[in-house]
Amino acid sequence: MFWDLKYTDTPALIQLEDYQVLTYAQLNKNVQIFVDELSSYYPQKSFGIIYMRNSISSIVAYLAALQKNDAVLLLDAKLSEALKQQFIDTYSPDWIFEDRLHIFDNKDSISYYEDLAILLSTSGSTGNPKLVRLSRSNLQSNAESISKYLNISNSERPITTLSPAYSYGLSVINSHLLQGATVLLTDESMLGSKFWTFFKQYEATSFAGVPYIYQMLHRLRFQNMQLPSLRYFTQAGGRLSIPLIDYFHQTAEQWEIPFFVMYGQTEASARISYVPPDQLANKKGSIGIAIPNGKLEIDANTGELVYEGPNVMLGYAETKADFMLGNVQQGKLHTGDFASIDEDGYFWIKGRLKRFIKLYGLRMNLDDLERFLEPLIQYPIACTGIDEKLLIIVEGILSVDNIQYIRQQLKTQYGIHHTSLDIRSIDHLPRLNNGKVNYSHLLDEVKE
Repeated sequence: MFWDLKYTDTPALIQLEDYQVLTYAQLNKNVQIFVDELSSYYPQKSFGIIYMRNSISSIVAYLAALQKNDAVLLLDAKLSEALKQQFIDTYSPDWIFEDRLHIFDNKDSISYYEDLAILLSTSGSTGNPKLVRLSRSNLQSNAESISKYLNISNSERPITTLSPAYSYGLSVINSHLLQGATVLLTDESMLGSKFWTFFKQYEATSFAGVPYIYQMLHRLRFQNMQLPSLRYFTQAGGRLSIPLIDYFHQTAEQWEIPFFVMYGQTEASARISYVPPDQLANKKGSIGIAIPNGKLEIDANTGELVYEGPNVMLGYAETKADFMLGNVQQGKLHTGDFASIDEDGYFWIKGRLKRFIKLYGLRMNLDDLERFLEPLIQYPIACTGIDEKLLIIVEGILSVDNIQYIRQQLKTQYGIHHTSLDIRSIDHLPRLNNGKVNYSHLLDEVKE
């Protein structure tokens, strides 16, 4: 198990903040101290909240919760105090860790499901209290699968680019600790010089990015960077536009390293599928094939993509009483995505079940519209709306000619009349903490 920390003198964590280095032996010692302190208050299984940073103290608290077999909700430390309080009020924790341990004299008499380990928010940035319930075996199986298809060894040095409260960011840490690798911890932005100084000083070998990160890297002219230690890089957390896939695939080929495009959901402990790098040129836009030990299929009645594997969550929680529930999902997940499969067994996402609006009786898939428009205008774009009104937000400066071009293309391709369109430009698309577009915020714009 990756939380057993069986390695000894190998560096486990290196933290940018003070350049502190912790070996696996030292990390395990710190974890045991945390476990002992927590056990002195709650010798039985308890429930805690950790406000996660890419820091040694956060990782110690997380691993201690796993070793003690507590149930713990991971929330981004940058979450607003109001939203933090909302989660506290909803779930009434026994303890909270934020830089130090806070113990509460909780009177709740909950018999927690024994295998419940980690709880992740489905949308922590908007305060939605709905949680994904994950077991330790969910986390372990996904870490093993990721380690296998990425061929992770103990010589790897991934650098953190995502919050560990986000399933993708957490999976990077889990899969590398499993193999005894060294994780470089930082919350610095990739836009800043501190990040790249740290990257080069400690010879980072990989990084993980959501589409927003790759949009930033494109603007930074990633292909001109000198990064001799980089061995591979990965993308997940949403659909990457075809032009950007082309750009980063060509850069990876130029550097003779792999670029992995992946697909996952928090409900599957992060990863579901990936495109083997040697197939990326032929399968641009595909989510690829199932990860090791997983299985993908398409529901013949609905066209929905269904995933089956040992990394599928136990189920959801919306109240603390749900922490008593067992394995509701039984290893099977309906993803909520429409998909197709090609003759080579590669899967292609066609859109979300709930990402539809009706325009004069026409049912429009908003994901399809984004995929259609992005290559035409070469700017990040977001489509949302309500029935009879389509809102298109473009990140960048739009001229009158640009707007007319978009209107004409949508009329030609989909028969959308200009009276149904609201086209706007914005400096930066609003995004959630995981880097995905905040469609809820954009939808408030169209309702104004």
